[in-house]
Amino acid sequence: MSVIKTRHPNDNEIQTLQRIWSTAFGTVGMDSFYKYIFNKEMCLVADVKNKPVAMGHLIPNGDIVLCDSSIKCAMIYSVATLPGNRGKGLGTAIVNDLITLSRELGYSSAVLCPSDDELFTYYSQRSELIDWFFVNEQVFNMAPDSSNIITPIKITACEYTSIREGLLKGVVHIKHDLSVLEYQEKLCMELGGGLFRIGDSCAVIERQQDKSIWVKELLTPDLKVLDVTTDVNTVDIIASIAELFPSKEYTIRLPSQSGMWRRFGMLAFPDSLPDSLTKTGFAPWYGIAFD
Repeated sequence: MSVIKTRHPNDNEIQTLQRIWSTAFGTVGMDSFYKYIFNKEMCLVADVKNKPVAMGHLIPNGDIVLCDSSIKCAMIYSVATLPGNRGKGLGTAIVNDLITLSRELGYSSAVLCPSDDELFTYYSQRSELIDWFFVNEQVFNMAPDSSNIITPIKITACEYTSIREGLLKGVVHIKHDLSVLEYQEKLCMELGGGLFRIGDSCAVIERQQDKSIWVKELLTPDLKVLDVTTDVNTVDIIASIAELFPSKEYTIRLPSQSGMWRRFGMLAFPDSLPDSLTKTGFAPWYGIAFD
């Protein structure tokens, strides 16, 4: 446990938490989170002068699916501190106490997606979190040309789960709880996107406030693609997305075997990691992070 004391919020402090949220992240997703996901017993706050100035949440994320087993995991989410109180270790205390809380609640692992490289280094030095999830992320300033446009079809979170798990078979990944994908669906709707089936593939698509398009997860029958610009099927899919979502910039995230990836998520796991993690050839895939 941290020297800095953390606690669960009271019912009358929800508006304070929302103020911290909106100050740190804006208002996208806030109403849906506090209506459908928030659980005060899975939230911790840190006080200054007896008032919450920092917060963090746990979300029941699902299971990390290995080759021959699975690990129950919780997501550490929306860790934030009000300006003027940053740099005091409040957020770090919350993250470490959320890891402890996750175990008390029966989760074998806790996962966190830092927003930049500096935070990966920061948490690796101040917690037991280690770099573990990686993503193949590529950015296009214009969509590729294709004569084979496949109409993206918006689907429900339940339908998306079924397609997603089929495409990720054999890959170490997080099998998200349906509630997680339903929350992502609401975020997409706020931003003018959605969960889509595109032929035999599936994608989570959002239009950002700067009008760029984020394909936050693209899964295809052939996950071994390292460079989407050279794979005909993937080019067709991206061109089809661009047909429905015109933009000047597209960010595409998908799993990869090696090479073209960056750090995406961290893992806290109390025991040694199973040997089966190294048998698939793929970097562990996180998927939905709500960023």
